Amino acid sequence: MTKQQMSVPSVSVNYASNCAVLNRIYIGRRFKNDVERLEKLFDLYTKMTSTEAKLGAKGVLAS
Repeated sequence: MTKQQMSVPSVSVNYASNCAVLNRIYIGRRFKNDVERLEKLFDLYTKMTSTEAKLGAKGVLAS
């Protein structure tokens, strides 16, 4: 292994770190499993798209 390879963290370590941060942002703890994570993300997506639709219907959002 080269010196550069040893100094660069692996992608999986960074991914795990990012997941932990996002978990704390979204629900304040780790998700129990992938199903819980997907349920939360779909709920957020539904709220976001519903709000955008309402704003678009009122003419607030520009095309």
